[in-house]
Amino acid sequence: MIKEKVDVDQRTIFQDANYEITEQNESEPATTKEINDLPYIFKDPVKFDKKVEPKTLSFGSKIDDSPIRRERYYTVKEIISPEILILNNGLKIRLLGVRERGEDNGDAVQFLKDRTRGQKVSIKFDSTKHDDEDTLLCYLYLKNKTFVNAHLIKNDLVDADVTRDYKYKTKFLTYGRGV
Repeated sequence: MIKEKVDVDQRTIFQDANYEITEQNESEPATTKEINDLPYIFKDPVKFDKKVEPKTLSFGSKIDDSPIRRERYYTVKEIISPEILILNNGLKIRLLGVRERGEDNGDAVQFLKDRTRGQKVSIKFDSTKHDDEDTLLCYLYLKNKTFVNAHLIKNDLVDADVTRDYKYKTKFLTYGRGV
């Protein structure tokens, strides 16, 4: 049957070839002792019953000897306006892309208080790091990655800033009105 499937009798391709079809003898499985005597047995030193915390691991390539920098978390100490906040380390920051309104400041400040009270926040920077008054310009994120700058604009509590260039300018302008 194998000869028929392989078409051994075909003379054009297999003219000078000889074929021998043999049956394989059934082999018995190796015993544990035989396996343990083999020189190439891999013994993994890491036990699989250990749980790995992925936050403690660092991924990616490391080109130089600079230390790996993780996000730093802060708390909001004081809210001066919908644009300006003071963090627990005394750092004064201005929310990038946010322009406060004169009449709606109370709602925006209350929104910030409600969202940041007791929460850890992180800051990220854009290409420009300081404004004219040397205040740090940044994007504010809650620990659960909620983008506070965008939520202020989406909830129509502040306007999108059009006076500066920043990464999310077009995105912020689609969320709300620009001033």
